[in-house]
Amino acid sequence: MKASIIGILFLTGLLTAAHAQNRSFGTLPLAQKPGASAGFGQKLENEKYKIAREVYDKLVDTRGDIRNPVPPFALRKDEKSVAYINYEPLEIVLEEKAYDICAKFGGDTAKAAIAFLIGHELTHHYEKHAWRRGFAHDFKDLPIGMKLDSLMDDVAHETEADYLGGFLAYSAGYGLFENGADVIKKLYEGYSLPAKLPGYPSLPDRQELNRRTAQKLEDLINVFEMANLLTATGNYAEAVEFYKHVLLDYQSREIYNNVGVTITLDALQLFKENELKFHYPLELDLESSASKGSGAADTREILLNQALLFFDAAISLDPNYAPAYLNKACAYALLGDTLRARFYAETEARRAVQRDSSFKKTGVDVDVLLGILAANAGDTGKAKKLFETAAATKYGALAAINLKLLNGEALGEETPAPPGLGREKIDEQTMTSITDPDDGVLKRDDKRTITLSDKIVFYQNPKQGEKSYVIFSQNDAKGTTTFFHLTKPGYAGKTARKIGLGDSRKAIAEKYGEPKRTIETPSGQILVYKNILFIVSGDKLTRWVNYSEVK
Repeated sequence: MKASIIGILFLTGLLTAAHAQNRSFGTLPLAQKPGASAGFGQKLENEKYKIAREVYDKLVDTRGDIRNPVPPFALRKDEKSVAYINYEPLEIVLEEKAYDICAKFGGDTAKAAIAFLIGHELTHHYEKHAWRRGFAHDFKDLPIGMKLDSLMDDVAHETEADYLGGFLAYSAGYGLFENGADVIKKLYEGYSLPAKLPGYPSLPDRQELNRRTAQKLEDLINVFEMANLLTATGNYAEAVEFYKHVLLDYQSREIYNNVGVTITLDALQLFKENELKFHYPLELDLESSASKGSGAADTREILLNQALLFFDAAISLDPNYAPAYLNKACAYALLGDTLRARFYAETEARRAVQRDSSFKKTGVDVDVLLGILAANAGDTGKAKKLFETAAATKYGALAAINLKLLNGEALGEETPAPPGLGREKIDEQTMTSITDPDDGVLKRDDKRTITLSDKIVFYQNPKQGEKSYVIFSQNDAKGTTTFFHLTKPGYAGKTARKIGLGDSRKAIAEKYGEPKRTIETPSGQILVYKNILFIVSGDKLTRWVNYSEVK
């Protein structure tokens, strides 16, 4: 899911075939392929359309922002504009010619290319980039219309659409496109476009601008990764700062949800051991400075109420987003408001799961929370039945833990490393070699450094190994630096105990024991062990991370 160049993004709105009479406003000066005819091509509803529509629907669902009507999608038999958003009638268009060029890359790469093209145009819609162009058009005969037109920064809009459209495609699971410069070239060749189009940057300039935008996007994704991993390792206050940095550029239901989850997990630290018997199914869609003791109850209540605001923000973007309802129910349960907790779990979350079948695990986690509520109310029979039902599914790991707690059984423990076993490595590098400044293994890219505050600085090395990268956070307030070494997709190596990508959760537990803690996600779990994290989707390992905190 990592790569360095997006490439194709800058072309999408940039080559908008905008005929003055149909008001198809692009965000760069209106342009067409030289000699192209006016008007729109025939709408297609063939197999190509089905594939492109599937990508479109996934992007819209991932963005989860239904506050404004989402434009209909059309695949048109054209070869003059690549892709564009049309405002009268409202629709987002991908041309068959552009589809065919993307399809030549084959498989998932082709879908990724299509996702970037469509994601770019969706970003124009969500960010309301059309407003000033439409206003200027309607009032072009007035001085104010002329001034508005002269003030428009179309290049900034296109770059923003590259950036945020790329993050949308990444969030939807399409990854980042590696060979974008080649895609730009092939689109130019396929459309018989000259290297210099009147009113547009040259092809070389466009490629360089695209590379810089891609690097900025990769930085944003790494900040998001850092936030998730800090949450998994219990660095909650620090994680919130990273999430808030992402929110400055990109707002989505998942990010608001994750901030709420992180704050709720922070609040959990302020409960005494005898106050919480069970493990709550808070779903992170992938240390509090307060101490236990006097005032802890007040502090945790403040944190939980803050978390509720973030869950509400996620729901406001998408009323069908099931994880936020479940997490809101968990927060109310922790506040002692059982009535609201049951309502948001049993009614709202359940209803949202029924509306969106992709949240099957959330439906299982609803049963886990209802089991906890039943147990807390003294109905152990109902709790046991709910836990057993949930535990029997492929998403039942947390339910099995709570069933053991209900029955008074001991939980499994992390298995110590066998004597003589070598250290954990990724791309033949240990965390000791990475964190030791005298070793010289770590090579950070100082041009990619991001200062989040006067106390927190984010560093990264996107090419720590052939199939791995390193991100780390220096927290001067705590006097610590937290390092994460992550596998990339397709990593062929194994852990020290011979676990690799695609192995089952059961296989991980057999080699490493039960983790000291888990973080739920809408599709699986993050298994947190000492110095290693396993990220499981469904029942399969999708990536792992070695980590270390250094003072």
